[in-house]
Amino acid sequence: MFSFYSRKPNLLGIDISSSAIKLVEMARRGREYRIESYAVAPLPEGVCNEKDIVDPEPVGEAIRKALRESRTRLKHCALAVPTSMAISKIITMQGSIPIGEMEAQIAIEADQHIPYSMDEVSYDFEILGPSRKSPELVDILLAGTRTENVEVRVAAAEMAGLTVDIVDTETHALEKVLRRLTNELEQYDSVAVVDFGATMTSITVFEQGRLTFSREQAFGGRQLTEQIMHRYGLTWQEAGLAKKEGHLPENYISEVLDPFKDNMVGQLHRFLQFYYASSQREGVSQVLLSGGCARIPGIDEQIQAVIGTPVKIVNPFVNVALGTKVSPARFTNDMQALLIAAGLSLRGLD
Repeated sequence: MFSFYSRKPNLLGIDISSSAIKLVEMARRGREYRIESYAVAPLPEGVCNEKDIVDPEPVGEAIRKALRESRTRLKHCALAVPTSMAISKIITMQGSIPIGEMEAQIAIEADQHIPYSMDEVSYDFEILGPSRKSPELVDILLAGTRTENVEVRVAAAEMAGLTVDIVDTETHALEKVLRRLTNELEQYDSVAVVDFGATMTSITVFEQGRLTFSREQAFGGRQLTEQIMHRYGLTWQEAGLAKKEGHLPENYISEVLDPFKDNMVGQLHRFLQFYYASSQREGVSQVLLSGGCARIPGIDEQIQAVIGTPVKIVNPFVNVALGTKVSPARFTNDMQALLIAAGLSLRGLD
């Protein structure tokens, strides 16, 4: 199961990250969107190696916990495969080819572009629209992953009593939430979205509204928590709570936080250099920050000062209403980590 096209009204979006389960339920009335429920449930240490699920059972239990906390009644969901585990490529074909023939040709293309035996691969495609190369051509997004990456995520969701209708890619889910809830992708010639997560940092670049580049690196907020833990002799839980609530000694900012922020800037700068080298471009129009570490005060200004490109914290939920089950204060605190889950939930509202 790996599908861009399957649809089921009112889907739960479930983002299985390296450290937590993020669950979002979205609804739509006319042109208005609403967060009906959401939850964030931590994953036990060692359950995921970066984003590779080592043991699906604790993941399933964490999903069950998120379901209880969210108080949702939905039983159908959409999941995502990490960018690092998926292969995406835009191919072009004659727009006049009948869909049946196109599917057969795409199967041949998939065999050429995905470096695994097709018996081990799940893939799907989406017709993006007319190609910039010629009005007679169409651009097609081809995405594939090893079937085991899909099956382990589906197994975890099913252990929690859910039915999986869609398995997407994280980059596609991110594109969905930005395109549906903001005008960021259409407003600029090129946009780089940088997500600073718990253990992974990723960059996704859109040129003229279309995905053209993505990359991930092992780096994230967990490193800051570990530094706090070792520097001040705290347990993991104590360090995480102190980081969140700001109850740390005066030298924390200069000796721990500032060096970590410098590392964040360095990671983003290296990402951009990879992109410039591969695309032969010299810059991007806008950098959008997301993820838990994007909430660190002043990080957007520091990055902008170094790279010389406009930088801002992305908030696709600015015009989204909150349902009665959702605490506004709590949602505001968590929303930077919910973009992929929200994009997955939007798949049920197409």
